[in-house]
Amino acid sequence: AQAVPQCGFLGCTAAHNRWLHMAEALPPPAPPAAPAAPPAQGSLYEFSAPAAKAVPTCAPGDELEVHFIGELEVGWNFPDLASDEGLFVDYAADGGNEWLPVSRKEGFVGQTQTCYADASGAFVFNHPIDFHFIADSVAGWPRLHVQVMKLDGTGCVETVAYGSLTLPSSPGHAELTCRTWRLVHGSALLEARAAHGVLGNDPGTLPAGRTEILDGKVPEVRSKMVTKTSGTVCISLD
Repeated sequence: AQAVPQCGFLGCTAAHNRWLHMAEALPPPAPPAAPAAPPAQGSLYEFSAPAAKAVPTCAPGDELEVHFIGELEVGWNFPDLASDEGLFVDYAADGGNEWLPVSRKEGFVGQTQTCYADASGAFVFNHPIDFHFIADSVAGWPRLHVQVMKLDGTGCVETVAYGSLTLPSSPGHAELTCRTWRLVHGSALLEARAAHGVLGNDPGTLPAGRTEILDGKVPEVRSKMVTKTSGTVCISLD
């Protein structure tokens, strides 16, 4: 029989034996994982990957809390009003989808009392306003929408003007001026009839929702509207 050559390095056989003992002491390899089960018939993920979850804009407990306290003070320079006609303002504070009004579910909406012009022609409302929001993002910062309406001597109510402005984004006192506009009708005859309230309905009726038009959400409608400058409403906020 042919002789087996021996290793020329001392301790080679001992090291080999130690390696064999270590290999025998290792745990057996884990069995291979079972293949993933195929999606059920009709599953939402059968033909597409799962949709990514929306990432919150604020960590829990880090939401914004914004409080607007102030007064809807006065209105002036509203044309075509008789001495026995009063004005009142229908208003709403509207925020984006990330803004939660801390109020009843319809949000911050309200009306002032009816006021009549003083000696200088101003309509002094001095109506308190209080808007409290909790928000996840500064996107969609709240805007104030106003609809100025008149009450004539016979008890009829008509819209005089619309206006909107963005509520202040810095703390402290703010004096805001909301310039309003009104619809202009298609002809001089219709305009005269609207001025005297003989159109049969409210001449200030908008062709779409007030919020959508004042926020510019329906440009295809707003671009077709013909409007005219009307009076001014002053608001103070803290």
